[in-house]
Amino acid sequence: MSRSLLAVLLLLASADLSPADALSKTLPACPGPSTTRLPPVLGANPSEADLRTLLLAARTVRDIPGRRSVGEKALALAGKEAGALLSEHPGDSTLHALAGERDLLMVQYRGFPAGMPYGTKAQTENARALSLDPKNPEAHLSKGLELYFKPWFVGGSVARALGEFEQANALRPGDPRILSWIGIARHRLGRPGARRFLSAALDLCPESSFYRARAQTMNPRAVHP
Repeated sequence: MSRSLLAVLLLLASADLSPADALSKTLPACPGPSTTRLPPVLGANPSEADLRTLLLAARTVRDIPGRRSVGEKALALAGKEAGALLSEHPGDSTLHALAGERDLLMVQYRGFPAGMPYGTKAQTENARALSLDPKNPEAHLSKGLELYFKPWFVGGSVARALGEFEQANALRPGDPRILSWIGIARHRLGRPGARRFLSAALDLCPESSFYRARAQTMNPRAVHP
């Protein structure tokens, strides 16, 4: 067992979480070959599980050459899922956070200037998510992503993003995605420990070329197979 994985397991234990239970919840979210394509069938009714699956697909293929069309289709479907779910559950903090993530991904896929309106929408959704539940790790993660990617002249801040990622990690320790983003932000800020967090994410998802590319390059948009 690597030292970085051991540190994660110790953190889970301090949070009164069984490592087996916690890892079983995080491992299905590992980006990999199964998340580079659209799910063959979505549920008859909109669901948070389907929304998460679509967002994961869009994140996984975003930086794979020749696969962006899959991500664009996933985001179109995710928009419909999020809209339907929020119309039924307007007070659900997690759904607002996931909608904010979808909007942020739209910014990355559409670029400037076409994606800019989605940046404003992401900010609105994240603010709503945090106001509904200030202790929701999903909301802190999505807000951190917003702050990380937003230009400084419109309020972006990697230091503030790191703070959001660390809050998310305190609320949901052992999530490889959160650990990875802590490592990315620490590296960009020149703070120690970046590689340790990126290695911990890879230890939790050892078959993921997505996390392997990040651990090797410390680049959140690293091209991976």
